[in-house]
Amino acid sequence: MAFPAPAPLYFPAVTGLRLYLAGFLLLGPADAARAQAPRETLRVVAVGDINFARAVAREYVLAGRGAEIFAGVRDELRSADIAIGNLESLLLDRPGYADPPGSPVFAGPREAMDLLLDAGFDALGTANNHAWDFRRAGLIESVGHLDRAGLAHTGTGATLGEALRPVVLRRNGWTVAVFSVTYIFNDESMSVVGLPAECCVAWADTARLAHRFRAARDSAGADLVLVSLHAGLEYIPVPPADVVRVARGLIRAGADAVLGHHPHVPQGMEYVDGKPIFYSLGNFVFRQERPWTDRGLWAALTFHPDGRRRAEVRPLAVGYTPRFAVGADSAATMRHFTEISRRLARLPDRGPRRNVARPSRPPGN
Repeated sequence: MAFPAPAPLYFPAVTGLRLYLAGFLLLGPADAARAQAPRETLRVVAVGDINFARAVAREYVLAGRGAEIFAGVRDELRSADIAIGNLESLLLDRPGYADPPGSPVFAGPREAMDLLLDAGFDALGTANNHAWDFRRAGLIESVGHLDRAGLAHTGTGATLGEALRPVVLRRNGWTVAVFSVTYIFNDESMSVVGLPAECCVAWADTARLAHRFRAARDSAGADLVLVSLHAGLEYIPVPPADVVRVARGLIRAGADAVLGHHPHVPQGMEYVDGKPIFYSLGNFVFRQERPWTDRGLWAALTFHPDGRRRAEVRPLAVGYTPRFAVGADSAATMRHFTEISRRLARLPDRGPRRNVARPSRPPGN
């Protein structure tokens, strides 16, 4: 059975807060069969880096002002069917302690879990370059706190099998598998491969993940596979070639969307085989001083029962208390996003490969 080709990548003029992008691939034969079950429209939202360490811990969480952090976005997070975020910091039981300014390791107070629950997050990605900041003991303590709080997470665990286990969510007649992987690590090799952390942090190996994606569909009945990808270089507008190759490889391995972060600035998006890749949603709860680190992106994916899909992007003003950007700030972020997306569309496609390379660039935050 032939399916119509996806619509071409198109970037319309900015209107208000939103930029709408058309071009999702129609459901394939296997997904179409599952789509016969009664379903309602599904709306998934994703945001970038969340760091409860340093000043966020000291000035908000431990100071009794935690409710202010998500106040500007809480209603929108709660109204989504599924809300996904990247938890950049561990959450540890260190009563009254906050990492000092400029600390190269990130750990927020355990109390931040209540804020994430109250905000409405349904799945947290934990695979990132700070997952091993407090070695295996800190990683296991943090995921244990998340488990006891009932916060679904993926990307790290006591074993690699646990780290690669997706969060499986069932909403509105859909089954969604959420994976979290990293392609950046705080080591000279920039990789977890061959290091002690390989036991517990999910690496962006597309060959291995292709099997995991198929298992999620075959065993868990997943209709959709979404991947939270921590990758790239900090503070640059366009992702490097190796990150583009990895992200495209994840789509070809079976992902329906890739939700990127780590550069701390918003980057663009593209469609591969009709499926969206957001290369960097930027910061969400994370304050930095470099250009564009105070801007982020809110990605929303809408899946309709008839097979139509849509991606929506909204600009954010971010720091300790994220909110939706308005006016000139919103328009500037959209122009930036649109221009980078156009540049991405012109990048050559080198085809899929097994992504276990060891980048030689220095690690960052």
